[in-house]
Amino acid sequence: MKLNKSMILTVAVCLSGVVQASTIDKELSTENKELKVTKLRASTADFGIFKIERSLSSVPSSIAAPERVVSTKGEMAIVNIADDSATDVVGKGTVVRNTMTDELTTLTGNITILLNKNVNASDVASVAGMEVLSVFPGTDIAILKIKEGNDLLEAFNAIKQSGLAIESRVEVTETIHEAQ
Repeated sequence: MKLNKSMILTVAVCLSGVVQASTIDKELSTENKELKVTKLRASTADFGIFKIERSLSSVPSSIAAPERVVSTKGEMAIVNIADDSATDVVGKGTVVRNTMTDELTTLTGNITILLNKNVNASDVASVAGMEVLSVFPGTDIAILKIKEGNDLLEAFNAIKQSGLAIESRVEVTETIHEAQ
């Protein structure tokens, strides 16, 4: 008799659980149908996922004009600059935007490369107009530094076109500013 009661109780609990799970599943499936994408932002990147922001500059907060400040963090501020004063040379300190996260940061002026087999870092540096900053012994990884006055974007594209490197990545400082 106890066995029959326990079996009936077990079946009732299981049946209740199945019905409840079915109800929850129906609720979730109707909720998912209502989700819509409201905003899609697409922009082309200059360095991997980073886009150069030529109209922005990084300056100390103490000298930044308040009406031009886009964002601040600590003692540094990102400010809008006049289009005619924007420099065409991309280098150390140039402001870039991460196209995935919309965060602003600055360039270090370095490019990390993975060399093809039997290629020297100095060969790639001479093709790109850069200097070898560091080579990691036992690997095909090197860090190149842009020479003063040279354009980092042109050097990055020269490395890509040369075929001497398998992969190259521009280095950025830590993400210092979030989008407003």
